[in-house]
Amino acid sequence: MEELRIINCQAFSFSDKLSKDRIHRAQGPLGRIVIRRILCCALYLLGLNRQDIGKSLDLPAETVKSIIKALLTEGLGALEDRRRRPHVPHIPQVGPQLPPITLRREGQMTVVDFGAPDRQLRLDQQDTLQVRTILLTMLNSGLLTDQQVATAIGLTVPRTTTLAQQLKQEGALSLVDKREGQKQDYRVTPDIKAELIQQFAVDVITGGPASGASISDQLRERCQITISARTVRHHLGKLGLPKIKHSLPQLIEAVKKTSETGASQ
Repeated sequence: MEELRIINCQAFSFSDKLSKDRIHRAQGPLGRIVIRRILCCALYLLGLNRQDIGKSLDLPAETVKSIIKALLTEGLGALEDRRRRPHVPHIPQVGPQLPPITLRREGQMTVVDFGAPDRQLRLDQQDTLQVRTILLTMLNSGLLTDQQVATAIGLTVPRTTTLAQQLKQEGALSLVDKREGQKQDYRVTPDIKAELIQQFAVDVITGGPASGASISDQLRERCQITISARTVRHHLGKLGLPKIKHSLPQLIEAVKKTSETGASQ
């Protein structure tokens, strides 16, 4: 560790008037005893012997020795005048520094490591909304940096900062991309899509409405699947099913007639 050295102050010019003014101003918030202890510590660090420190501060040499010993064993807390504790803010003690929180990728997972054994948060990268909500909340709480979060969610730092402010002001729902054609399929699983297609085909074949609202109601009653009519229409459109709404019944009838003709021959 690099040695800390203080330059020789003997060549400096000290103003007795400035010293008196500054000490007088400092006595209000700090108190006479605390100021004396600070000066005692400073003179000790500058290399003055205890006898001379005592003479300059009008203190017995043993008192100087006690002050220095307390400072070296107790730290900054020894500067406090405990008789004035209700009036003087407590000087915080220096505690052990906590390890930084780090982020890393493990396959499809983003791991939030809190720097302690068995203290890791594992987030599935495929669940974009969950990952963004948690990491941006940690950013807003000062637990992660904007660069860490930006790298983890694959966005630029300015965009990440904007989303963090958006989350703080509007809540988690503000992170859902509402633009048509950019919707996430994190709630609509392949099984739900299969039921959606099947219900559409049944409605078309039987002459049902095959609308978003109708299919939504049917899935809720038949399969206990809750999906909005808007989401149904969105996925029907992505699959191109509305385009075969009228041609599918005709195709089925044509196939039936062909089969019946073949059977009669």
